[in-house]
Amino acid sequence: MDISAPAVRGATMPDPGPEPRLGVGPLGISIRLVVAVVVLMAANLVAGSVPALAMLVPGAVEALSGSSPWGFALSFAMQALVLAIVLVAVRSWMRWVERTPLREAGWRWAPRSALWALLGVVVSAASVLGVTAVLPATGPVLDERSLTGDQATTSTTVVLLVVYYLGLAFLQQGIPEELLFRGWLLWRLRDRPVIAVTVTTLAFTVIHLVSQGGQQSPAEHLIYLALPFGFALLATGLLLWTTSLWAAVGVHGGFHVGNYLAAVYLPQVDAVTSWLVVGGAQAALGLLLVVTALRRGRRILDGSS
Repeated sequence: MDISAPAVRGATMPDPGPEPRLGVGPLGISIRLVVAVVVLMAANLVAGSVPALAMLVPGAVEALSGSSPWGFALSFAMQALVLAIVLVAVRSWMRWVERTPLREAGWRWAPRSALWALLGVVVSAASVLGVTAVLPATGPVLDERSLTGDQATTSTTVVLLVVYYLGLAFLQQGIPEELLFRGWLLWRLRDRPVIAVTVTTLAFTVIHLVSQGGQQSPAEHLIYLALPFGFALLATGLLLWTTSLWAAVGVHGGFHVGNYLAAVYLPQVDAVTSWLVVGGAQAALGLLLVVTALRRGRRILDGSS
């Protein structure tokens, strides 16, 4: 198309909207990354203080102990609080700094959103289970007592545990973290897709240095980063192909679901080996999806897809 040609009569260019109050140069990107990390840490810190406050209520210790439904209800409330805090913070930032609606960063529900979320869960969980299943076993399948903390296993306890772990996978981790990194930050850098993918993936990976996943040494904390790096790339790749943030949410939550299922149904494996192999497999698949998507001109979230 000749860019010097006169505009067609009656044609209108899309309104790009107001400029953000903060630029997208190195300083602007750095500030946004810091804000994202602070928001996530603050949300978990505030939610984590809820049990301590609840214990101040007379009789709360007895009511919340063991496998009490009230204890699970409190945990679910904490998980929902993390999501609520992150959602309010990102919405406020989008409104006052980016000067655009939250939906631009992928927070919207379309007819296919559930399908894309399910696809993400299946792809991520299946890759975790498939890779873990072929690793050399280092121990037997854990028994129910090991998984439930020596509690008496009843159907009610199992249901509550399932709800708890799904809440942990999606409400507390998958949705808020994807909204911050694969939603807001990736969207903000969408005009430079390679930089967007690189910056958001590395930032998301680095914050997991403080994660507690069974690491026993500084070296293991570094090796553990293979996991978030892998599913971050996989989440980005599916987002590019589906143009849906919910696909990324599905990948993130599906990673945790796959780990839970592997712990229940598969023999134990060496943790460090599994971090490297599972992370490497998801990273390879994610990189393939990202590269092919960008080469085919797939766009990062732009509010119109």
